[in-house]
Amino acid sequence: MIVFGVVLLIAGAVVAIAFGGDAGGWLLPVGLMAAGLGITVAGLVARLRRSPVRAAVRAHRTGATGSPLARVRAVPAMVGATARGQNPQLPRYQLLLWLVAVVYLISPIDFIPDFLPLLGIGDDIGVGSWLLTSLYAESGNYLARREERSEPGES
Repeated sequence: MIVFGVVLLIAGAVVAIAFGGDAGGWLLPVGLMAAGLGITVAGLVARLRRSPVRAAVRAHRTGATGSPLARVRAVPAMVGATARGQNPQLPRYQLLLWLVAVVYLISPIDFIPDFLPLLGIGDDIGVGSWLLTSLYAESGNYLARREERSEPGES
C-alpha cells in the first residue's frame, strides 16, 4: 500500500511537471498527489499498528495461515466475531469503515464523478485497494491469533 501511494505521488508530480496545468488544469495532478499521500499515510499507520502482530504471524505461520484462500475464507468469521465483540484486537469502528467503503464502491454517487478521465475511477481504485488490503491483512492477523489460542501448551 505504501508503494502504491508513492507511485501515485510520483505520477501526480510527473503530470504536474510535464503538462504544467495545460491538461485540464491542476485537478489531475493535485488529485493524484492527494490520493498518493493519503494511501501512503494509511499504509504507514497500518504498518506501525500491525508490526507486533506481523512478527507473531511470521513466527507461527503454517500453510493454512498464510494462504490467500484461507484468509478469504476467514473474512466472514472475522467480521462476525468483531461484530459480536469476540475479537478485541480489531476495533468495531474498522467494521464501519469497511461498510462505508463497500457502500461508496457500489453507490452511484461519488465524490469525484466517473466521467472525469483517470480521476473518476482513481478514487474507486484507491478505496477498493484499501478495502482489499485491509481485509486481507486483518484476516491473516485473525487467523494467527486463532491459531495461537488453539495451541496453548506448545512453545
